[in-house]
Amino acid sequence: MSGFGSVYLGTRLSVLASRLISIEQLIGFIQLDLERIFSQVQQLTDRDYEFEDSNPDRIGGQLTNRALDDFQVLIRPFSGGERRFFNFAIRWFELANLKVLIRGKFNGIESRAIEEQLIDLRSFSDLPVRRLLDTDDPYEMLRLLETTAYGGIVRHARRMYEEHGNDLFLLDATIDRSFFIDLYQRTRFLRSADASHVGQVLGGLLDRFNLLWLLRYRFTYELSAAKSFYLLTKTGNRLHSADLMRLARMDSVEDVVAALPEPYRQLLANVKDVSDMETVMEYHSLGLAAQALHRRPNLLSRSFAYILLREAEVRYLQALIKGKWLGFDNDLIGQAIGAGA
Repeated sequence: MSGFGSVYLGTRLSVLASRLISIEQLIGFIQLDLERIFSQVQQLTDRDYEFEDSNPDRIGGQLTNRALDDFQVLIRPFSGGERRFFNFAIRWFELANLKVLIRGKFNGIESRAIEEQLIDLRSFSDLPVRRLLDTDDPYEMLRLLETTAYGGIVRHARRMYEEHGNDLFLLDATIDRSFFIDLYQRTRFLRSADASHVGQVLGGLLDRFNLLWLLRYRFTYELSAAKSFYLLTKTGNRLHSADLMRLARMDSVEDVVAALPEPYRQLLANVKDVSDMETVMEYHSLGLAAQALHRRPNLLSRSFAYILLREAEVRYLQALIKGKWLGFDNDLIGQAIGAGA
């Protein structure tokens, strides 16, 4: 990247970072009505939204589209392996569509209702959405998906789904696992300094998902230690292969937490529910991303961190807006964005 490109990107990142909505601000929105939430969002982000639309899924689509517009600008100065890494990282949004399609078909939801939940990813989309919606049953959809760019991911997910009682959580988790394995592999095509900085941000994510998957596989689905370990992804910052194998042999959630390395043992010491642990770990991984965005000099890791933080912001806002639109009470909405953890 040229010197001019670096200066441009650094300036752009600083502007975008200043517009992010923090977790604390999002939690504060819970007490507001929709009109005031919309006003606050526009004021904090300096972006225009058409919030008079009565469909929360369309409002959520607007939030995603603004994020994609910013990502498009952000990754423009990159090329080669760097550009391919970011294009794949942004597929995290399309995985949400993939899950909506599969869940919808398996639950017998009409195509029109499924389509309303999908995000229009425009040039970032690889899925043949129309053809997938027109399939007659979920297995025809899976066969078609296996011919797409997500073929490897879907094959693994389908095998897991069929082997373990047709459970959609396991299907979702396998999709995420395959995504992270592929994303990690793409860091190998980055320059060593960039890969090291990006790896610190990605490592926080991998720790988060590996720990929560391990807890659910072992104690919710009662899989064996070996099977649970096999279903985890690449190792992260603090939880390495030996640690994960040792934790998988534990007999209870409490034993796992007590055996964790710091800072995870202290973070989870007083958290009893696995869902709350998931929230605590997500906030921690987002905190690592925020540190990279605001404190690290490396532009690649800062850009990656911004994508992760913006994805979380969009997801939390979508949950908040939909909960308010459906008339849910504030405690339930708070649970959706982890306010009680």
